[in-house]
Amino acid sequence: MASPVTYAVTSLPVHWRRPNEAGRAQRRARGAGRRPGPRSPVCAKLRSSRGLTLSGRILRTRIDASSVARQARGRGVGFPAAGAKQDNEPQLKLLICAIFLPEGLSFFIGDFRLSVARVLIFVFAIMALSQRGNGRSSVNVPSDSLALITGAWMMIAATFTDGFTGLKGAGMDAITFSGTYLVFRYTLGPVNSSVRLMYFACKVVLVVIAVAMLDPLTGRLATYDFIKGITGYSKPAYESALVLQAETLFRDGSIRAMGPLEHSILFGAVCAWFGIAALVTFRNKFFGWAMAIIALVAILFSQAKSPLLAFGIGALLAGYYSITPRFTSRWKLAGLSATALLATVFTFSGSPIATLVRLVGVSPESAWYRQAIWDVGTTVVLGSPLFGIGINGDWDWQSHGALVSGSVDAFWLAFAMSYGIPGSLLVLATIVGACMLGSVDRSPYLTREEGRLSTALGIVVAMTVVLGFIVHFWGICWILIAALAGVRAHLAEAAVVRGRAARVSNAQREAAAVGLLKSGRGWTGARGMRAPTAR
Repeated sequence: MASPVTYAVTSLPVHWRRPNEAGRAQRRARGAGRRPGPRSPVCAKLRSSRGLTLSGRILRTRIDASSVARQARGRGVGFPAAGAKQDNEPQLKLLICAIFLPEGLSFFIGDFRLSVARVLIFVFAIMALSQRGNGRSSVNVPSDSLALITGAWMMIAATFTDGFTGLKGAGMDAITFSGTYLVFRYTLGPVNSSVRLMYFACKVVLVVIAVAMLDPLTGRLATYDFIKGITGYSKPAYESALVLQAETLFRDGSIRAMGPLEHSILFGAVCAWFGIAALVTFRNKFFGWAMAIIALVAILFSQAKSPLLAFGIGALLAGYYSITPRFTSRWKLAGLSATALLATVFTFSGSPIATLVRLVGVSPESAWYRQAIWDVGTTVVLGSPLFGIGINGDWDWQSHGALVSGSVDAFWLAFAMSYGIPGSLLVLATIVGACMLGSVDRSPYLTREEGRLSTALGIVVAMTVVLGFIVHFWGICWILIAALAGVRAHLAEAAVVRGRAARVSNAQREAAAVGLLKSGRGWTGARGMRAPTAR
């Protein structure tokens, strides 16, 4: 249970016994073999957990986080969606399961490829918008507006570069991103609902890991072959890579774990995100450590070095968070240190991306290949900085002799190429903006697990930002980025709104106590024990 929060109320001209004097009186009574009566100030002061206390001449009231949460839930306030009495957790859990379904289970309606997850996102996003329209959310987190602006910009930029064809392609991704954020932002409600949802999501990821382990154990893409046998869905890129045993699917003679995700790197990224999130949120439980260890093993089987780097960064930040519980400026110091490192590298290195990648242990070949991608891609972006070259634009990768394909292994660069520099900055601002109300892990109005989850999601955001420079996100990871940002914004709002509910409750208690004391009738504690009146 969170520590109680004490509020100074008012100064009153009364002469009650002070707490230290009450304690001495209780000890004297015990020594004499007498027990304080139910109307004594000792019982009224020390045995009333929700009563009003006097220390000297200052009246104080103590309200803990759990009682505030119960009162807020009873009034329908204190939570982003607390006005809704229905439980939305089953729908959100269904959506999480649908997100991890293989791509081969999708279907087409006209020119649009729809998955079960996308259909659910459309339906639940409409519900989330209706809840927001009913005024059930009263705190504006910066990411709320940015998520909608990001989706709108994607459609505008795609229409400008490729016309209606571009709008059809980008519109689906835009609605998926903005809709997912809205769903997880506005449909979470009761206390610890976000923690329970994260716990469920981690268990789903454990199932995904178990399925993915079949790939290296059987020497084939087990999930892909199974779905192909049922639906007949096949991807030419997979088929050619299997025939050629390309590094996309193979490394060191063995197939890389991928499971239902679109690529082994994306599988590794998901394992890194949820492994660190579980480690920070449930660090005092066996589940948290077990999830982190299993996720690390899964990353090793994916043979993807970039997610391994992200897991290492997340583990360092989790350790830093654990050993600095009383250092209030820890994240400011970490941010300033990272900024200083980046500024130094970009100032004194002629190949900053390669330098950064090599500093974290990635092979020199991969480092220089990613630097080549950035060299060519940056030129393309600067040539069309506002709207980009479109989602299917030719970025002339053949002009660089080191590049062997048109794959852009950098999310921030690829997004800027497709939707312009504003598009890339808007996505970055959305996921960072979910944390812009500050560090809420110390809030007395969140439960301990909610506070840790807020920190865990902040660490996941940092991991995502770093990974975005050397990894491209799409498909399942694109949806999860928006979902995790929505959960983090929900926690930020919950801390603010529950604090408001506590202040309202305190004001009501203050008014009642002052009125009773001034009337000379005294005050009756929460357990029916009457305190002494003013003399």
